[in-house]
Amino acid sequence: MSTSLDRIVQAFAGAGILAAPPDRMAVPLTGVTDDSRAIGPGMLFCAVKGTAADGHAFVANAVERGAAAVIASRPVDVSVPVVIVSDDRMAAALAAAEWYEHPGSALTLVGVTGTNGKSTTVNVIRHLSNQRARAASIGTLGAFDGKGEAVYREGLTTPGAIGLQATLAELVKRGSGVVVMEVSSHALAQRRVDGLSFQAAVFTNLTHDHLDYHTTLGEYLAAKQRLVEYLADDGVQVVNLDESVWNRLPQPCSGLRITYGLDPAADVQGSDVQLEPDGTVLTIRLGSETRRVRSPLLGGFNVSNVLAATACAWGLDVDVDTLVERIAAAPQVPGRMERLVTEPYLILRDYAHTPDALQRAIDAARPLARNRLYVLFGCGGDRDRKKREPMGRIAVHGADVAILTSDNPRTEDADAILDEIAVGMEGHAYVRVVDRRQAIKRAIEMLEDGDCLLLAGKGHETYQVVGTQRLPFDEQVIVRDLIGGATA
Repeated sequence: MSTSLDRIVQAFAGAGILAAPPDRMAVPLTGVTDDSRAIGPGMLFCAVKGTAADGHAFVANAVERGAAAVIASRPVDVSVPVVIVSDDRMAAALAAAEWYEHPGSALTLVGVTGTNGKSTTVNVIRHLSNQRARAASIGTLGAFDGKGEAVYREGLTTPGAIGLQATLAELVKRGSGVVVMEVSSHALAQRRVDGLSFQAAVFTNLTHDHLDYHTTLGEYLAAKQRLVEYLADDGVQVVNLDESVWNRLPQPCSGLRITYGLDPAADVQGSDVQLEPDGTVLTIRLGSETRRVRSPLLGGFNVSNVLAATACAWGLDVDVDTLVERIAAAPQVPGRMERLVTEPYLILRDYAHTPDALQRAIDAARPLARNRLYVLFGCGGDRDRKKREPMGRIAVHGADVAILTSDNPRTEDADAILDEIAVGMEGHAYVRVVDRRQAIKRAIEMLEDGDCLLLAGKGHETYQVVGTQRLPFDEQVIVRDLIGGATA
């Protein structure tokens, strides 16, 4: 790939964000980055003012490392050409799109936003749309091509603007024609998807989360709603009719709006739901057609995720017979009500790390417990503290035995986090073990035939963040080691 600075400057001018052009335009470039540590000779450095650091502070270092030009939102005194822009985040996204030759234009892009259910919904849409192995996905679990091979594993829910364009370019190279991706509220607020046009936008739900960043639920909602701005004029808006919060979403210009949910007025409606130990059976009505389907995904909240995925794929012209067939074969999503052990007791792991997600996971696990339900959980450090007490209350009321432990304490004191959670558990008995591995060991030692243990919070993660270190911590491996055998 190659481009020159003048093409990128032209893109800025076209987007209306060029404040001052550089003194030289015909500068060949060897790459684009917003990380001064990744600069190589001839690269373009995008100085972006972030939430933790201001890239403008690293401009001199980037030039010392060989940067051939700089994008900035204010004047900087360096010897290379500087492009001044009015929006440095948007500029980084547009510069990356130019460098990677606009990979999004070669793809049918599907964006999924909401508090919970994004990963499962993305993976089910990918599965339903993955004819000829050409549907890829990007999200919390990583980026995967149509064959299920990873571009990378884990990471941000939505990559940074430059990393996202690089990932899309790699997926195009691998033959992908559809990319289904999680679009987080942070990504929308930080303009990471600028320059992209989505053919479908899916809205799942909205509950308490990330208020440490967005401050209020209103700001959080406004960030989520911005996905509509990136929807193509003829795109498909897929909306959860069971969530009234989306009622104010603007209608698509000339595209299609498809609603889904248990509400009888939904275009794609679920009814007669039967929750079973090995999955879910339900009736789905798609317009005028009605089918009885079986999904291997556990829990009532996954009914909404399956309906969202079905509505999206249907809106993208996947036929009903194919949908019914592929719903029945939907793969288990790592860390989402994932079965680790099935006999003589059931052990599940789920990524639930918000009050609503924890309540949904407990509600899903309860009918699967033939005996007692154990819930092991914690709350992350350096994150929204307002959800700690509610999560403690939910766990102690929903479980027969609640086990309070750590979950990525980061730079906070793990015991202090548990103290804040425990405020919501006052007056109730619970088990407290700070060390998460020891807590899992303690829980397994208490299990009897027919019990169910829900490991909540870590999900697919294979690490525990303590201080600034990522320490190996894979609950699937830990459970296997503790029970002395293979997991499910």
